[in-house]
Amino acid sequence: MQKLSIALLTWGLKGGSLANYTLALAQGFLEAGVEKIYLVYIARGPGEGVEIPSQVELVPLEAHRSRSAPFHIAKMINRLRPDVLISVSAFVNMPATIGWLLSGVRSTKLIVSQHSTMSYKAYVELKHDVKFRFQPLMARLLYPRASAVHANSQHVLDDLLYKIKIGVPTTRAFATANPVDAVRIRHHAQAPPTHPWLKTKEMPVILSVGRLAKQKNYPLLVEAFAKLRNQQPARLVILGEGPERQTLEQQIRALNIKNWVSLPGFVSNPWAEMANADVFALSSEEEPFGLVLVEAMACDLPIVSTHALGNGPQAVLGDGKYGRLISNADAQCLASHLASILSDTALRSELIQLGRKRCEDFEPQKIAQTWLSFIDKNIIDKNIL
Repeated sequence: MQKLSIALLTWGLKGGSLANYTLALAQGFLEAGVEKIYLVYIARGPGEGVEIPSQVELVPLEAHRSRSAPFHIAKMINRLRPDVLISVSAFVNMPATIGWLLSGVRSTKLIVSQHSTMSYKAYVELKHDVKFRFQPLMARLLYPRASAVHANSQHVLDDLLYKIKIGVPTTRAFATANPVDAVRIRHHAQAPPTHPWLKTKEMPVILSVGRLAKQKNYPLLVEAFAKLRNQQPARLVILGEGPERQTLEQQIRALNIKNWVSLPGFVSNPWAEMANADVFALSSEEEPFGLVLVEAMACDLPIVSTHALGNGPQAVLGDGKYGRLISNADAQCLASHLASILSDTALRSELIQLGRKRCEDFEPQKIAQTWLSFIDKNIIDKNIL
């Protein structure tokens, strides 16, 4: 296994959950002793503060149009000829599979990695978006051609196998949790925060991080915060950008809480903000994993989260052992749990200690070893296309 070469293929490394995932997995493979690791990005190179390990070779494809990506990927495979190519996310899996087939290099094994519940994206959240409506069809056509299929939770994998019905045998499919590089996160968390409410703390700050999208159900969090403000002083900061911004801003104005809620947009180092907040809130209606929850725990931030479709928060938080879990439609319950953590010092301390311990289960080397075990048993030296 030491002689293995692995290429990780992602759309970009500007930042965000998929970039963090890819970097953590690369770090895990390094720690597990993989000899050669390539970090391949299709269009967007590393953003500010994104550090690439010196042992990892960075490979830009510069395929600025998605239609040209398969041809760039095919050329890359022929040039590098890695033992394993891992593509990250549905939008990369499609061109990756086409590019791999075009390359004709069958000594390279392709693993497509799914990080969202495809049926939810295609049939619920983004059902009016043609790109997402066609994803299940494309997955049924292309995923069976790959050497194996990976998902970041058993729920996501079951969705592919039994709802989307991609037609891949279970011997060529596996699930692992997301790796989280807590050492890297804690290093970045030492930087000063950028938000003025976190620079100068006048009252407790509730923090959430994620795309402003329907899936994240931020109207529930805003409603809960309005109820909390009736009980005690507090502020709410939601980091991220997305299509629901206008809806949220209208709700904030209607509830007359605009002086205590901030939507500053995308922040390149959210961990510095986490390290200075008082409690983390996740209000998602669908969450297949919840990488941001582990990142919050790495920053010693206690958590209140909804039970979400996809079972991600339930799994990460151990069904409530490592953080508070509430119904995904109960704003009053969410407000009450946020208030209890803000007011109960002993509870905060307990959740912080439990979260710190829980982070160890997502150490990159542990997750990478699971990948390598599957690759060794099911991919390498097997007669799989």
